[in-house]
Amino acid sequence: ATDGKLSSSLIDSAYETKDADTDAYIAKIMEQFDVQLSEVIGTSEVELVVEDPKTGVRIVRSAETNLGDFCADAYLAVTGADIAISNGGGIRAAVPAGEITYGDIINVHPFGNAICVIEATGQQILDALELGVMAMPEESGSFEQVAGITYEIHPDLPSSVVLDENGMFVSVDGEYRVQNVKVNGEELDLKKTYTLAGNNYSLMNGGGGLSMFKGNRVVQDSIMVDAEVLIRYIQDDLGGVIGKEYAQPYGQERIIAVE
Repeated sequence: ATDGKLSSSLIDSAYETKDADTDAYIAKIMEQFDVQLSEVIGTSEVELVVEDPKTGVRIVRSAETNLGDFCADAYLAVTGADIAISNGGGIRAAVPAGEITYGDIINVHPFGNAICVIEATGQQILDALELGVMAMPEESGSFEQVAGITYEIHPDLPSSVVLDENGMFVSVDGEYRVQNVKVNGEELDLKKTYTLAGNNYSLMNGGGGLSMFKGNRVVQDSIMVDAEVLIRYIQDDLGGVIGKEYAQPYGQERIIAVE
Protein backbone atom coordinates (compact mmCIF):
# COMPACT_ATOMS: atom_id res chain seq x y z
CA ALA A 1 0.00 0.00 0.00
CA THR A 2 2.81 2.40 0.83
CA ASP A 3 4.31 2.39 -2.67
CA GLY A 4 1.03 2.28 -4.54
CA LYS A 5 1.58 -1.29 -5.76
CA LEU A 6 -0.68 -3.16 -3.36
CA SER A 7 -3.86 -1.52 -4.63
CA SER A 8 -3.26 -2.31 -8.30
CA SER A 9 -2.04 -5.86 -7.64
CA LEU A 10 -5.07 -6.75 -5.56
CA ILE A 11 -7.47 -5.36 -8.12
CA ASP A 12 -5.61 -7.19 -10.92
CA SER A 13 -5.92 -10.47 -9.02
CA ALA A 14 -9.60 -9.81 -8.50
CA TYR A 15 -10.14 -9.47 -12.22
CA GLU A 16 -8.36 -12.79 -12.72
CA THR A 17 -11.14 -14.49 -10.76
CA LYS A 18 -13.63 -13.54 -13.50
CA ASP A 19 -16.19 -13.22 -10.71
CA ALA A 20 -18.00 -9.92 -11.18
CA ASP A 21 -19.32 -9.80 -7.62
CA THR A 22 -15.88 -10.50 -6.14
CA ASP A 23 -14.29 -7.98 -8.48
CA ALA A 24 -16.75 -5.30 -7.41
CA TYR A 25 -16.33 -6.09 -3.73
CA ILE A 26 -12.52 -5.89 -3.80
CA ALA A 27 -12.57 -2.79 -5.98
CA LYS A 28 -14.86 -1.08 -3.46
CA ILE A 29 -12.53 -1.96 -0.56
CA MET A 30 -9.49 -0.69 -2.44
CA GLU A 31 -11.32 2.51 -3.40
CA GLN A 32 -12.01 3.18 0.28
CA PHE A 33 -8.40 2.39 1.14
CA ASP A 34 -7.10 4.74 -1.56
CA VAL A 35 -9.39 7.48 -0.30
CA GLN A 36 -7.91 7.10 3.19
CA LEU A 37 -4.35 7.25 1.86
CA SER A 38 -5.22 10.43 -0.03
CA GLU A 39 -6.76 12.11 3.01
CA VAL A 40 -4.95 15.37 3.83
CA ILE A 41 -3.91 15.42 7.49
CA GLY A 42 -1.86 18.63 7.49
CA THR A 43 0.67 20.72 5.61
CA SER A 44 4.40 21.30 5.76
CA GLU A 45 6.27 24.50 5.02
CA VAL A 46 9.45 22.47 4.39
CA GLU A 47 10.53 19.13 2.99
CA LEU A 48 11.54 16.60 5.65
CA VAL A 49 14.40 14.53 4.25
CA VAL A 50 16.00 11.12 4.47
CA GLU A 51 18.60 11.97 1.82
CA ASP A 52 21.25 14.66 1.61
CA PRO A 53 19.68 17.36 -0.59
CA LYS A 54 23.12 18.16 -2.02
CA THR A 55 24.11 14.64 -3.06
CA GLY A 56 20.96 12.52 -3.02
CA VAL A 57 22.71 10.02 -0.74
CA ARG A 58 20.65 8.57 2.12
CA ILE A 59 21.87 10.03 5.42
CA VAL A 60 19.06 9.31 7.90
CA ARG A 61 20.99 6.21 9.06
CA SER A 62 24.24 8.05 9.67
CA ALA A 63 23.46 11.70 10.47
CA GLU A 64 20.79 13.92 11.91
CA THR A 65 18.02 15.04 9.56
CA ASN A 66 14.99 17.24 10.03
CA LEU A 67 12.72 14.22 9.49
CA GLY A 68 14.59 12.35 12.21
CA ASP A 69 14.12 15.31 14.55
CA PHE A 70 10.44 15.44 13.66
CA CYS A 71 9.84 11.74 14.34
CA ALA A 72 11.64 11.82 17.69
CA ASP A 73 9.85 15.06 18.64
CA ALA A 74 6.52 13.38 17.92
CA TYR A 75 7.35 10.45 20.20
CA LEU A 76 8.40 12.84 22.94
CA ALA A 77 5.33 15.07 22.65
CA VAL A 78 2.81 12.24 22.65
CA THR A 79 4.41 10.23 25.47
CA GLY A 80 5.84 12.92 27.75
CA ALA A 81 9.04 10.89 28.20
CA ASP A 82 12.40 12.39 29.14
CA ILE A 83 14.09 11.21 25.93
CA ALA A 84 12.94 9.79 22.61
CA ILE A 85 14.84 7.81 20.00
CA SER A 86 13.81 6.86 16.47
CA ASN A 87 16.00 4.35 14.67
CA GLY A 88 17.08 5.58 11.25
CA GLY A 89 16.28 2.23 9.67
CA GLY A 90 12.62 2.72 10.51
CA ILE A 91 12.39 6.12 8.78
CA ARG A 92 11.73 5.14 5.20
CA ALA A 93 10.60 8.09 3.10
CA ALA A 94 10.73 11.87 2.93
CA VAL A 95 7.75 14.11 3.64
CA PRO A 96 7.16 16.65 0.85
CA ALA A 97 6.49 20.31 1.38
CA GLY A 98 2.86 21.29 0.90
CA GLU A 99 -0.15 19.15 1.69
CA ILE A 100 0.60 15.99 3.68
CA THR A 101 -1.58 12.95 3.19
CA TYR A 102 -2.16 9.94 5.36
CA GLY A 103 -0.24 7.97 2.75
CA ASP A 104 2.78 10.27 3.09
CA ILE A 105 2.98 9.47 6.80
CA ILE A 106 2.48 5.74 6.26
CA ASN A 107 5.43 5.90 3.84
CA VAL A 108 7.61 7.30 6.63
CA HIS A 109 6.69 4.53 9.10
CA PRO A 110 5.27 1.64 7.04
CA PHE A 111 5.89 -1.21 9.49
CA GLY A 112 3.19 -0.48 12.04
CA ASN A 113 5.45 -0.58 15.08
CA ALA A 114 3.86 0.60 18.32
CA ILE A 115 5.33 3.40 20.39
CA CYS A 116 6.12 2.60 24.01
CA VAL A 117 7.97 4.09 26.97
CA ILE A 118 10.44 2.21 29.14
CA GLU A 119 12.71 3.05 32.03
CA ALA A 120 16.39 3.01 31.07
CA THR A 121 19.61 4.01 32.76
CA GLY A 122 21.93 6.61 31.34
CA GLN A 123 24.45 3.85 30.71
CA GLN A 124 21.95 1.85 28.64
CA ILE A 125 21.04 4.93 26.62
CA LEU A 126 24.71 5.70 25.99
CA ASP A 127 25.27 2.11 24.86
CA ALA A 128 22.33 2.34 22.46
CA LEU A 129 23.73 5.50 20.90
CA GLU A 130 27.17 3.88 20.66
CA LEU A 131 25.74 0.85 18.89
CA GLY A 132 24.12 3.16 16.34
CA VAL A 133 27.43 4.76 15.32
CA MET A 134 29.64 1.67 15.34
CA ALA A 135 29.53 1.30 11.54
CA MET A 136 30.42 4.89 10.71
CA PRO A 137 31.30 6.13 8.13
CA GLU A 138 28.92 3.45 6.84
CA GLU A 139 25.24 3.70 7.71
CA SER A 140 23.35 1.62 10.26
CA GLY A 141 19.65 0.99 10.76
CA SER A 142 20.29 1.36 14.50
CA PHE A 143 21.54 4.95 14.18
CA GLU A 144 19.33 6.93 16.53
CA GLN A 145 17.58 10.18 15.71
CA VAL A 146 16.79 11.84 19.02
CA ALA A 147 14.73 14.32 21.02
CA GLY A 148 15.35 15.56 24.55
CA ILE A 149 19.01 14.63 24.21
CA THR A 150 22.08 15.77 22.27
CA TYR A 151 25.39 14.06 21.59
CA GLU A 152 28.69 14.21 19.75
CA ILE A 153 30.13 11.51 17.52
CA HIS A 154 33.90 11.09 17.24
CA PRO A 155 34.19 8.88 14.14
CA ASP A 156 38.00 9.07 14.17
CA LEU A 157 37.97 6.75 17.18
CA PRO A 158 37.78 3.05 16.32
CA SER A 159 34.54 1.37 17.33
CA SER A 160 34.94 -0.99 20.29
CA VAL A 161 31.38 -2.30 20.37
CA VAL A 162 31.21 -6.04 20.97
CA LEU A 163 28.35 -8.03 19.46
CA ASP A 164 27.39 -11.66 20.00
CA GLU A 165 26.98 -14.22 17.22
CA ASN A 166 23.44 -12.97 16.61
CA GLY A 167 24.47 -9.34 16.20
CA MET A 168 23.17 -8.32 19.62
CA PHE A 169 24.95 -5.76 21.77
CA VAL A 170 27.24 -7.17 24.46
CA SER A 171 29.53 -4.36 25.62
CA VAL A 172 31.87 -1.52 24.71
CA ASP A 173 35.46 -2.52 25.35
CA GLY A 174 37.20 0.78 24.66
CA GLU A 175 36.67 4.51 24.32
CA TYR A 176 33.20 5.60 23.29
CA ARG A 177 32.69 7.33 19.97
CA VAL A 178 29.60 8.96 21.48
CA GLN A 179 30.59 11.70 23.91
CA ASN A 180 29.31 14.87 25.56
CA VAL A 181 25.78 13.49 25.88
CA LYS A 182 23.31 15.90 27.42
CA VAL A 183 19.69 15.52 28.47
CA ASN A 184 17.85 18.82 28.17
CA GLY A 185 21.19 20.58 28.48
CA GLU A 186 22.46 18.61 31.50
CA GLU A 187 25.14 15.95 31.37
CA LEU A 188 23.81 12.41 31.01
CA ASP A 189 23.93 10.64 34.37
CA LEU A 190 24.96 7.05 33.67
CA LYS A 191 23.42 5.82 36.93
CA LYS A 192 20.16 7.75 36.68
CA THR A 193 16.96 6.15 35.39
CA TYR A 194 15.20 8.05 32.60
CA THR A 195 11.95 7.46 30.75
CA LEU A 196 12.73 6.60 27.14
CA ALA A 197 10.24 6.62 24.26
CA GLY A 198 10.67 4.68 21.03
CA ASN A 199 9.14 1.86 19.06
CA ASN A 200 8.60 -1.58 20.51
CA TYR A 201 10.82 -3.13 17.83
CA SER A 202 13.84 -1.37 19.34
CA LEU A 203 13.01 -0.97 23.01
CA MET A 204 11.13 -4.18 23.81
CA ASN A 205 12.16 -6.65 21.12
CA GLY A 206 15.86 -5.87 20.85
CA GLY A 207 15.55 -4.92 17.19
CA GLY A 208 18.74 -3.74 15.54
CA GLY A 209 20.82 -5.36 18.26
CA LEU A 210 19.52 -3.22 21.14
CA SER A 211 19.69 -5.97 23.73
CA MET A 212 20.60 -3.51 26.50
CA PHE A 213 16.91 -2.66 27.02
CA LYS A 214 15.53 -6.18 27.24
CA GLY A 215 13.69 -6.77 30.50
CA ASN A 216 13.48 -3.09 31.40
CA ARG A 217 10.34 -1.84 33.13
CA VAL A 218 7.68 -0.78 30.62
CA VAL A 219 5.96 2.46 31.62
CA GLN A 220 3.62 2.80 28.63
CA ASP A 221 3.05 -0.16 26.32
CA SER A 222 1.77 0.05 22.73
CA ILE A 223 0.40 3.58 23.00
CA MET A 224 -0.42 3.71 19.28
CA VAL A 225 1.31 2.80 16.05
CA ASP A 226 4.19 5.04 15.06
CA ALA A 227 2.50 6.58 12.01
CA GLU A 228 -0.49 7.60 14.13
CA VAL A 229 1.90 9.26 16.59
CA LEU A 230 3.26 11.42 13.77
CA ILE A 231 -0.27 12.38 12.72
CA ARG A 232 -1.27 13.18 16.30
CA TYR A 233 1.82 15.38 16.66
CA ILE A 234 1.05 17.30 13.47
CA GLN A 235 -2.58 17.88 14.30
CA ASP A 236 -2.55 18.33 18.07
CA ASP A 237 0.86 19.84 18.82
CA LEU A 238 1.77 21.67 15.61
CA GLY A 239 -1.71 22.91 14.76
CA GLY A 240 -1.71 21.05 11.47
CA VAL A 241 1.42 22.74 10.11
CA ILE A 242 5.04 21.53 10.16
CA GLY A 243 6.81 24.88 10.38
CA LYS A 244 10.12 26.57 9.78
CA GLU A 245 11.64 25.11 12.95
CA TYR A 246 12.32 22.09 10.74
CA ALA A 247 13.67 24.11 7.81
CA GLN A 248 17.28 22.94 8.14
CA PRO A 249 17.51 19.55 6.38
CA TYR A 250 20.46 18.56 8.58
CA GLY A 251 18.46 19.10 11.73
CA GLN A 252 18.80 21.23 14.83
CA GLU A 253 22.36 20.28 15.86
CA ARG A 254 21.27 17.57 18.25
CA ILE A 255 23.91 15.24 16.79
CA ILE A 256 27.32 16.67 15.98
CA ALA A 257 30.05 14.73 14.18
CA VAL A 258 33.40 15.97 15.48
CA GLU A 259 36.28 15.68 13.05
